[in-house]
Amino acid sequence: MDTQKQSNNSSSDLKARITEHVQELAQATDAARVSQEMQHYLDMCASFHQYSPCNVWLILMSRPSASYVAGFKRWQSMGRYVQKGEHGIPILAPIITTITNEKGEDEQRLVGFKVVYVFDVSQTDGEPLPEPPDWKSPEKNAALQEKLLHFAQSKGVQVQIKSIGRDIQGVSLGGKVILDPEAGTKTLIHEIAHELLHHVKNVLTDNTYRELEAESVAYVVARHFGLNGLSSPNYNALHGATADLILEHLERIRNTAAEIINAIE
Repeated sequence: MDTQKQSNNSSSDLKARITEHVQELAQATDAARVSQEMQHYLDMCASFHQYSPCNVWLILMSRPSASYVAGFKRWQSMGRYVQKGEHGIPILAPIITTITNEKGEDEQRLVGFKVVYVFDVSQTDGEPLPEPPDWKSPEKNAALQEKLLHFAQSKGVQVQIKSIGRDIQGVSLGGKVILDPEAGTKTLIHEIAHELLHHVKNVLTDNTYRELEAESVAYVVARHFGLNGLSSPNYNALHGATADLILEHLERIRNTAAEIINAIE
């Protein structure tokens, strides 16, 4: 009976600590969202066109290292200029025409596509673009990392450590995680959280929800085991999370964090 009572108390204490950490992260995320550094960076990001998956593929086929891409005139409007001799990246732009429908109303209709050219920031000179607020958490804990690897294995998740490129720290593929050698231990927790939460039936399709859940779980577990230098508020803010959204997902975050913590301890 005493053992059962201690177990219940321990479970209740852990639940309370996790809730406290999630609330702490939620408040810090909202603070990060309104910081001058974040606003400056997000304003810059908003000035770039969101390309279709097809055009993203075309861009990466032509220039795998591409990061910020825009047309000639858009770069000029941002105080940057395409360097002499640079060749544009071909993409497809829709051709829209206005027709009169059966009701006599004007409506726009897609009639085809044409090739236009865009340029990566590396092909331009001029006013520097603002850097993103620090979103990485580089601290490594060898003992914790080893336990996390064993936990992942127990869940049927293979972890492969290799360079990913394009400033990507980790990738969750469903049964497999790829971790960049430079990534911190918190990133491993983040990708394991994706594996537990987002490769199942009825998965959340919204990227903001997926990222805030995985990052919040990673933050809670990292805080529990004493990792420092956590930039989770910036990471969440950069992915569109808010305090309210994080708290809406409290139960899923709390349950997943508790599962990882209990397995490791």
